[in-house]
Amino acid sequence: MNICRQFCGPCPTFKPNELNKVEPHALFCARGKSEKPTEEIQDKGCNCFGCPVFKDHDLEGGWFCMHGIEGR
Repeated sequence: MNICRQFCGPCPTFKPNELNKVEPHALFCARGKSEKPTEEIQDKGCNCFGCPVFKDHDLEGGWFCMHGIEGR
């Protein structure tokens, strides 16, 4: 979970929307989108693209916290 602290934690969308308080808390690229309703999440940017998990697994789309494992 250190990778999540490094990339999800400081994410400009994650922190102000308090996504750590709602399941699945982090690692959205594998666990799916936040249970917080998408219309209640303010998009302020995405850190997914810099994460090694994103690169190592050839993920696409980003914004997994809002859009689930398929990304945006």
